Amino acid sequence: MDDAGRINRRIAAAIALSLAVHALVLTLGRSAPPPTVATPRPIAVRLRPPPPPPPAPRVEEAAPTSPAARPVQRAKPHRPRPVIAVDPTPEPAQSDPLTVQQAPEPASEPEAPHFDREAAHRMARSLANIRDPAKEGTAIGQFPEKPLETESRAARAIGAAKRRDCKDGLPGGLLGPLLILADKKDSGCKW
Repeated sequence: MDDAGRINRRIAAAIALSLAVHALVLTLGRSAPPPTVATPRPIAVRLRPPPPPPPAPRVEEAAPTSPAARPVQRAKPHRPRPVIAVDPTPEPAQSDPLTVQQAPEPASEPEAPHFDREAAHRMARSLANIRDPAKEGTAIGQFPEKPLETESRAARAIGAAKRRDCKDGLPGGLLGPLLILADKKDSGCKW
């Protein structure tokens, strides 16, 4: 009895202390004056049209003077530019032994691009049957490749999660119907 009484007194003391702290917080919260909120001032917004654009500067044209007063512009004689003659096919002075000149390709009609499906299939088949070249000649290259998986991991998990048929046998023997009725999650057998 002594242990139970001591535990009850501790629980009562903890509840009393909690109530005292809550009462203190509530009284302090109520005694603080509420914050004063300044009254909002009305704001007046006035929209003014944009200022008119500045006037365009006026250009005053000078009155034409008499033709004698205008200076006469004389045409300058056109001097021909000197022409330097250059041989259209210059011969290289020295042939560099390290330079290879390619023969110009004959100008022919550019062919439209053509996709050869059979060549693509042949290339894909040849690439599908070769092993990883990085593994060739190493110890790991001696192990056979894993077979291709036809089902994903999620598909296998879903297939294993199906419920068994209730007609094959009720779990629990004679108490089976009671266990099925008590099953609230409906995770038992399938009817």
